Amino acid sequence: MKTLFKSLLIVSVLSLPACSEDNPFNLGNGGLTDAEIAEGLKEALIVGTDTSTSILSRAGGYFKDQAVKILLPDEVNSQITDFRSKSFTVLGITVTGDQLYNGYNNSLLGLNIPGLKSKEDELILGINTAAEQAAATAAPIFVSAIQEITIQDANNILFGGVETAATDYLEDQTSTSLFNQYEPKIDAALQTVTVGGESVVDAYEGFVEDYNDILNTSVGLGTIGSLMSMQTITATDISEHSTQKGLDGLFLKVSEEEAQIRKDPLARVNSILQRVFGELD
Repeated sequence: MKTLFKSLLIVSVLSLPACSEDNPFNLGNGGLTDAEIAEGLKEALIVGTDTSTSILSRAGGYFKDQAVKILLPDEVNSQITDFRSKSFTVLGITVTGDQLYNGYNNSLLGLNIPGLKSKEDELILGINTAAEQAAATAAPIFVSAIQEITIQDANNILFGGVETAATDYLEDQTSTSLFNQYEPKIDAALQTVTVGGESVVDAYEGFVEDYNDILNTSVGLGTIGSLMSMQTITATDISEHSTQKGLDGLFLKVSEEEAQIRKDPLARVNSILQRVFGELD
C-alpha cells in the first residue's frame, strides 16, 4: 500500500506544469489567461489616461507642475543660457548677457535693450496653456491607441517587477502614431492661445527675432554677438516641440497612475483591475 502511494505521489509531482525559477510553484496569475491580463493592462492604461488628461487639462495643469512644464525648445534654451552667462567690455564698461536679457540701458554705449525675460515668461505660459487646452482632446486619441494595440507577453508586463511596464509598452508601440494624431490638436491650440495680442506661434517667432536683434546691435567696433562670440538662431518648429513635450507629460502622468493602480487596491476602480492587479498583492 505504501509503495502504491509513493508511486501515485511521484506521478502527481511529475505531471505538474513546468515552473520557472522566478515562480517555482507556478503561482501568481490566479488562473488568469493572457487575454484577461492584457484586458486588465489596457483598462489600467485607459483609467490612467482619463485621470491624467483630466489633471493636465486644468488651468495650470502643465504650467504649475515642474515635472511636465514645457519650456522653450532645447536649442533655443541652451543658446539663451549660454548668452546670459557671457559678457563683453567696451570703454571700460562690462555688460553681461544677463543684464541685456533682463533689459539694459546705457547712453554712453548707445544701448537701449528692452530685454526678453518678461517675453520668455509670457511665451512659456502661452505654450503651456495651449498644451493644457489640447490635453482635453487627448483622451480619445490615447484610448483608441490603447484599444488597438496587441499586448505581447502580458504576463511579464504585469509580473515583471516594473511598475510602469504597461505605459512603457504603450509608448514604445504607439508614440509615432500618437504624435501624428496629436500634433494638429497642439498646433490648433498654439494658433488660438494669444500672447501679447498675437498667437503663441507668432509670439515665439517674434521672440527669436528679438533675440537675434540684440546680437546684431552695434556697440563699439562690433556687434553684441561678435563681442560675445554668439551666433544668431533659427526659430525651430514650436508645434513639433510642444507636441513632443506635451506627450511626454501625458505618458509621465499615465505611468504614475499605473504605478498607483499596482500598489493601491483603492485605485482599482472596477472588477477587471481588481482581479488582474490583485495578483500583485
